[in-house]
Amino acid sequence: MLKDKEVIIFDLDGTLIDSVTIFNEIYAALVNIISGKTVPAEQIQNDWDEFIHANSDSDVLSDGFLLFLNKKYNDKEINLDALRKQYSDIEFDYITNKVKYKEYAKETIELLKKKNYKLVLATISPKSTLDIYNYKNTNLNSQFKIYESFDLVLSQDDVKNKKPDPEVYLTAIDKMNVQKNKCLIIEDSLEGVKAANNAGIDVLNIVDKNMFATQEQIDNLSTYKLDSLKDFYELLKSEAED
Repeated sequence: MLKDKEVIIFDLDGTLIDSVTIFNEIYAALVNIISGKTVPAEQIQNDWDEFIHANSDSDVLSDGFLLFLNKKYNDKEINLDALRKQYSDIEFDYITNKVKYKEYAKETIELLKKKNYKLVLATISPKSTLDIYNYKNTNLNSQFKIYESFDLVLSQDDVKNKKPDPEVYLTAIDKMNVQKNKCLIIEDSLEGVKAANNAGIDVLNIVDKNMFATQEQIDNLSTYKLDSLKDFYELLKSEAED
């Protein structure tokens, strides 16, 4: 898996941080506010899977999903600006105070750096969110800071096209001036794995429990698969010991 690799490119949401669960909880909290209904976070994930596969070409997925949820769970129309404001208020609290790294994220990043791999973060999250993670979220920055730990950080602000378009990964290898066969992408989602495939770069799927509905497709498209960051860390550790 790591033979001849020089650059490790990480996705963020669902791969290094447990944000998929958190964002499901944010949307569930919003549904409760606008409709008075209690919807499990697991159902929100099902709703997202239904929405994304029907609207993958949409330019503004966040707005579309807000309207999708309001139509499904609320009996009356709500102005989109009001929905955005309610969502934004809930999101800020969650991403500032509740998002955490997944187990073994810190240990994995530290070991990769010790082994002199170049590290890239390639995410379609906006830079404003990364700034909160890096400067304000003490759950995260007490473990390691994003901007200090990666040799290159790419966000939604740096590309025009979202995954599964390969732009963010092709931009990464261009800026790192590295050949594709020297890179390994680490992803959790179907869209992310497709983006890696479309870029022509080997991809390791580290399973996220929220991707259960698409896991079989992810398995079929991934170059490699591991069940957790802990497994990846142990693989790195055994390689170092060898």
